[in-house]
Amino acid sequence: MYTNGRRLHYFVTIADLGSLGRAAQTLHIAQPALSRQLRLLEESVGVPLLDRNARGVTLTPAGHSYYASARRLLDDAVLASARAVRTARGEVGHLGLGILEIYAWHESVLRALQTYRQQSPGITFTIEAMLSGAVTQRVLDGHIDMALAYTGPLADDGPLAAVPWIEDTYLLAVHEDSGLSRRPPRRLADLNDEDFILFRRDRSPRLHDLLIHHFHQHGLTPRIVQEGTTHYTVLGLVAAGLGCTVTPASAKRRLPPGVKLVAVSDLDVRMPINLVWRKDNPSPLIPRFVDLLCGDRPPA
Repeated sequence: MYTNGRRLHYFVTIADLGSLGRAAQTLHIAQPALSRQLRLLEESVGVPLLDRNARGVTLTPAGHSYYASARRLLDDAVLASARAVRTARGEVGHLGLGILEIYAWHESVLRALQTYRQQSPGITFTIEAMLSGAVTQRVLDGHIDMALAYTGPLADDGPLAAVPWIEDTYLLAVHEDSGLSRRPPRRLADLNDEDFILFRRDRSPRLHDLLIHHFHQHGLTPRIVQEGTTHYTVLGLVAAGLGCTVTPASAKRRLPPGVKLVAVSDLDVRMPINLVWRKDNPSPLIPRFVDLLCGDRPPA
């Protein structure tokens, strides 16, 4: 393949200059050696490509046809090499990113995406919004490259690498016309008689169990009457007046109409959100995005 590519380059240079002598000087190769390479190329093609005459060389009809294809192949090779270098530098390619949906509007996420796109217009993104458990599984299965998610502690010998991003807290979400809005509860145990809404456990078991354990520690056994699949579907049910829920404080960036966030003294859930990816994912886009979103913090 290398030899064929070199002979194509020789042939195109000879055709462009119209002279074996000038082509040999340009290519820094002895003229007899260049003539031999041209002859070998014509033998492999099976027809003459150039007419030799006193004024130099001209393309035969077959040579004209072959020249167009040869030029296109050489140009494509140059473009392919340039694209490979840009890909290795993380300047072109595609990044699949999964996010807890409440963080899709976070200013640092938006800034990282905008900066990456401005610096590297050849980058495209796919953004998937879902809860931590589901989006982390998408990374593990290789369907997306990275995720912002609550993962809990990760095993050192596990498949995931992680960098801390933010630590979120939780607030009570109520309908603005509800009794809980007019008379906010002082502690979680005051919610025992209230209709409660929560996301389904199968969407993020680790996060679901973290919340339920915290409730039980503080005297709340939630009466779950409605379930959603994401934080925002749960907040939508709150907006419909069907009950209350707890939600990350970052949800305040985009609340459904009619939903109000209330602080409860013993609702003290700390949720560290990590940027995670598979250790065996070779994409050069990953370290660039880690740097843009998380700075110089080392992987966990």
